[in-house]
Amino acid sequence: MLFLLIIPALYVFLSFKWMLGFNTIANKKQPVQPHQINNFFSIVIAVRNEQANMERLLHSLTELNYKKADFEIIIVDDHSTDGTATLATQLLNIYNLNGTVISLQNSKGKKSAIAEGIKISKAEVIITTDADCVFNPDWLKGINNEFNLSKPDMLILPVVIQGKGVLSKMQQTESLGLAALTFGSLAIGKPLMCNGANLVFKKETYLQINNAEMRSDIASGDDTFFMLSLFAKNNQSIHALASDKVTVMSDAQSGLSELINQRVRWASKLKYYKQQCIIITGLFLTMFSILQYAAIPGVIFLPLNQLWLVSAITIAVKWICDFIFIQNAKSKLNQKFYPGAFVLMQLLFPIYTFVVGVLSLSDHYQWKGRSYQ
Repeated sequence: MLFLLIIPALYVFLSFKWMLGFNTIANKKQPVQPHQINNFFSIVIAVRNEQANMERLLHSLTELNYKKADFEIIIVDDHSTDGTATLATQLLNIYNLNGTVISLQNSKGKKSAIAEGIKISKAEVIITTDADCVFNPDWLKGINNEFNLSKPDMLILPVVIQGKGVLSKMQQTESLGLAALTFGSLAIGKPLMCNGANLVFKKETYLQINNAEMRSDIASGDDTFFMLSLFAKNNQSIHALASDKVTVMSDAQSGLSELINQRVRWASKLKYYKQQCIIITGLFLTMFSILQYAAIPGVIFLPLNQLWLVSAITIAVKWICDFIFIQNAKSKLNQKFYPGAFVLMQLLFPIYTFVVGVLSLSDHYQWKGRSYQ
């Protein structure tokens, strides 16, 4: 029976390897340059029915400690029906921001919106983000400093969920783990994901990636497919920065059905990845999460024998490793940690993972009022 301990042992190994990789990036200090050159950035934001978020988004961009003349905002409206484009145009003028609003005509979807925004951009460096995000005032300064130092083809930055209520705090806890996994996997040379809500890259790099590599036939994945294609060509060109100053805060999903639908959309991409390590890692993490549920009856009902020991160790490993992993990310990114949300997440995550995994097999999900199959 003791051979079953290989599975939790592998989980311990991977957790600490990713955590050490994340710490390598998070502990990297940016040298302060006395004569900083301000790069010009194009911030591209694809929007659809985001009227409720537009004022907060643009107000947050006005608060940046960066000259307004040194960045432009390109808002690409994806056939909104709530007046998003009109309000965005008005707010750009009110806040005196260097920006423009365009609307998709003969195409639809986030990937098309981003492509159209990049097409008209004036900067050599593009930043993508989402309409439900807010920014640290030093966000652009941190990005600018990194580009002056290393001039990467792509710069991956953290995204953390925010919101009120138990469900939001559970998503915030999960997002800390995902951020640590993003940076940790990149640091060890096996990147698993990135987040387009806080992604920086050279315009010429984007234009070299073709539609097949970006999987234009799939609605989501504008970020990870791009990153993986670039990594396959030149893994030294992707850098990462993990600090609270460059972290973007994004809104939590408002309800359970919205959350599951979002995760189904994310999970549905798994089968299209060419990188076997992503598929294997995703399946392993899912199965180990579910395995801890199978171990609970063993701890409760089995006598104190080897199988009971394996069950107890499996549960302990999952909880202890996840606690250390998320606490470490919380500390490095200077975020809050909610113990109650962590406990609930650990208890409910196996069920939620199983449901999302099953639903993602159908490739059917809702996104921004559209149905995808």
